[in-house]
Amino acid sequence: MKTRTLVYTLLNRWTKGKGYPEALLQTVFARYPSLSRLDKAFITELFYGTIRWLNQLDYIIDTFTRTNPQKIDLKVRNLLRLGIYQILHLDKVPDGIAVYETVEVAKEKRFPSWIIRFINALLRALVRQKEAISFPKDDPVRFIALKYAHPEWLVKRWLKEFGEEATIGLCAFNNTPPPVIIRTNTLKITRAALKKKLEETGTEVEETKFSPEGLWLKRLSCSLYELPGFKSGLFLPQAEVSQIISHLLTPRPDEIILDACAGIGGKTTHLAQLMHNQGQIFAVEPNKRRLKRLQKHIKKMDITIVYPRLGRIEEIISAFPKSYFDRVLVDAPCSGLGVLRQNVDLKWQRQEEEIEALASLQIFLLNTVAPYVKKGGVLLYATCTLTKEENQEVIKQFLDTHPEFILEDLRQRFPQYATFCTKEGYFGSLPFKHQLEGFFAARLRRI
Repeated sequence: MKTRTLVYTLLNRWTKGKGYPEALLQTVFARYPSLSRLDKAFITELFYGTIRWLNQLDYIIDTFTRTNPQKIDLKVRNLLRLGIYQILHLDKVPDGIAVYETVEVAKEKRFPSWIIRFINALLRALVRQKEAISFPKDDPVRFIALKYAHPEWLVKRWLKEFGEEATIGLCAFNNTPPPVIIRTNTLKITRAALKKKLEETGTEVEETKFSPEGLWLKRLSCSLYELPGFKSGLFLPQAEVSQIISHLLTPRPDEIILDACAGIGGKTTHLAQLMHNQGQIFAVEPNKRRLKRLQKHIKKMDITIVYPRLGRIEEIISAFPKSYFDRVLVDAPCSGLGVLRQNVDLKWQRQEEEIEALASLQIFLLNTVAPYVKKGGVLLYATCTLTKEENQEVIKQFLDTHPEFILEDLRQRFPQYATFCTKEGYFGSLPFKHQLEGFFAARLRRI
């Protein structure tokens, strides 16, 4: 099957809510093992790129069509989105080829002849007039939302919070493909040795600036999952800022640690590394599928100190005595607005109304684990979002009701991360400032 036809099929599945982009993509790659590395890269670019620029592509469709835009069938719209993305955002694809190949997909899918003519006419009109495309400048929110492909509610919020220049920088950052960052499994290999091993395959590798275990794979010689060491657990994909979070907890060998929201185990396994695989980590995850992935990572990375627990934290933690854990990590479920570069569809899925409910959940999680932190122990709260409601306000509310905890100033304890720290002592990476994903962390000590 042709690459563009596969992408068109993927778009139809995604718009029908039949899976996350990455999962859909991996399913297609598994189904068509004969696809070359270049084919896979092109399919990924087209699929992710079309989703990334979705509202802008729809604006172009609605502007150039002579019929009622609401009458355009979703399958036709998806094909137009795919064609327009290539014309506007892929310089390596000539306009004529983009139009021709899009029409060929329509023919292959046996669209009615009048729809094929409609698709062809709209795309050719766009090619002729694309230099004259403009967005509504009289409305700053809508202008930025369309030009930089973000939902209006989010642009409005960021304009109020960060200002115009930072908002544009944030949106532009989110529209760039994320770098491929991995974390060395230091239980098995050093970062230097892993770097050398990967370079021997022709992969261009650079050490990350802030994470001492991170490697930036600048140019891959093959798929990430085909690199030597992936299946044997020498490394794990993980964003650089995400790697920093585990260091903020400062776990030590032989301690008892709780990872209250373990997910697939990125930070869980990192904590085990920092503890030299000595001690105990209880990793709680309510989702069975994510817990299985966590267990898989633990096994292949030769980690023996993690004890996965399936269930809700309030159910699992009740089996432990109070003041039991030396350190607790609450990597809380959040709106994820700091990692939109990595999750191309999240900005279209997330709704502003969810933020308040998420903040309530985050407070609940902190209240639940607080009694189980030892006196003198550390509670680290972290999110991958940029909203004050889920970050500073959650911590303020928690401290107001828990005088037994104090906020530690991360600037003093971690001078190597001072560039990310706020005047209040929080950790807060900002994409428009640091060119890294947006994470928040607060380190609380029980006194």
